[in-house]
Order: sequence, then structure tokens, then C-alpha cells
Amino acid sequence: MTGSPPDISSDARTLMARLDELGRVSTDPGRLNRQPYTAAHRQAIELVAGWMQAAGMATRVDAIGNLIGRYEGEDPAAPVVLIGSHLDTVVDAGRYDGALGVLAGVQVVAALHDGGERLPFPVEVVAFCDEEGVRFPTTFLGSKAICGTLDPGVLELPDGAGVTVGAALRAFGGDPDALASVAYPPGSLRAFLEVHIEQGPVLEAEDRPLGIVTAIQGQSRLAVVLDGMAGHAGTVPMGHRRDALAGAAEIALLVERRCSAAPDLVGTVGRLEVLP
Repeated sequence: MTGSPPDISSDARTLMARLDELGRVSTDPGRLNRQPYTAAHRQAIELVAGWMQAAGMATRVDAIGNLIGRYEGEDPAAPVVLIGSHLDTVVDAGRYDGALGVLAGVQVVAALHDGGERLPFPVEVVAFCDEEGVRFPTTFLGSKAICGTLDPGVLELPDGAGVTVGAALRAFGGDPDALASVAYPPGSLRAFLEVHIEQGPVLEAEDRPLGIVTAIQGQSRLAVVLDGMAGHAGTVPMGHRRDALAGAAEIALLVERRCSAAPDLVGTVGRLEVLP
């Protein structure tokens, strides 16, 4: 190690100020809403890329829309340490979800750069283009592409306005035909590190500042259609009704009971659409 010890308080102030600035990049005024392949997503990429470059990194946006900054190591061919998270948000999300993991990585590299240090291996900071699955009925587009497990069929999935993943990606400047180029070859990664705001709040309740992840939730998403029978709200007797919303309410309560009874199992009914 060379140079003076880093000023941790200065690094923390810089990180928090940048999180505040990035948290103002949103499609909607007054609330945070940054979905993949939107103008707000582009603005976020440009902002974070500027901070990466100031930290001595070379930046690129790959074919799926991931932003990657590379800080070269003493051996450029050595396996990479990858640090990062995502830039997309759920609607009205907290400003630290995802963004903390990206900007903490930038701050780590900035400390190395300011101290004139190079590690034996390259460090790359990644801002995945999609994790939350808010715009499209799929999740983890960017990280799946990096792992080489992205199903090309997801390119045909539409958002609520009928725009497919592939069309949105192409309009954003990505290349749906070059997704194979995004994957990191086997053996090219040394480790992956992600700092994340607690979503618990278990640590907060126990007054602990930090936790190390030892397991992660698997995830399944289901869309269920219940067909009822229309009838006059004021005259159809209760015993003759087939109310789809009442059935959906029973399902939601069943999910609550089932998941509350099993350790580490969680379940959410997050959307109801009632027609007519």
C-alpha cells in the first residue's frame, strides 16, 4: 500500500451527495421512477459514467444496456473483481436501492485512483440495466446477459404500452442481435461484490450497522386470472353470486397465512386488476 490513508469521512460525504443527485433522476416529478431504456435511465447512465471516468475508469455500455467502468490492474488478463448493482427502480422507490451498490463501487475505485494504486487484477464496476421487472414482465435482464443465461425469447415480451424489450433496447442504442457478446467467459471473474441497503429491516430492528449475506431468496412470479359472473350489485342474492374480486381477496389472505406460517418464506400479492 502506498500514499496516505483515505479520508473516510470525505468519501462518505461524496457518496451520499451523489446518491442524492442520482435520486433526483426520474421520469416522474416528485417521486423516483427510473425504468429501463427510458430517458431517465439514459440520464442516469451518463451521470454515473462521468463519475466513473473521474475515478480513472474506462467506461462502456454493452449490448443489453449495462454500464461498466473498468479500472485496469497490474495484470490486465487476470480475472476481474466485479462490483455493482442496478440503476432501475420500482415506482416511488428509495434512492439507495441498487444505486448504493453502484456508487459505493465507484467510490472504492476513486480511492485507489486518488492514491495512485493498482491492484494485481482489474476492477470493474457494473450498473445493471434492469433488475426490478417493473416495465417488462421479466427481471434481471442485465445480469442474466452477463452470466450468459438470458433467454432471447424475452426480447418479444411487451411492456404496458405494447413496446417489446427488443424494440425498447434498440431505440435505446443497444443491440438485441449481439447479446452473446455481453457474457463474461468462464474463469474471467474472480469475485462479485454488491453493497445493498437493507430491505429487511432486521438489522435496523437489532441496531446492527452491517450484515453479511449468506443466503438469498429464490423468486417466482405468477399471474392468475379469476373468471366471475356479472350481476346486479343491488339485487342478485349472495348465494347466487360469483364475485371474482371476493375470490381474489381469499387468495391474497391465503398467501398471507401460508407464508406467515413458514420460516423465511415471503409472499406478496402486488397487483389486482378488476374488470369491468
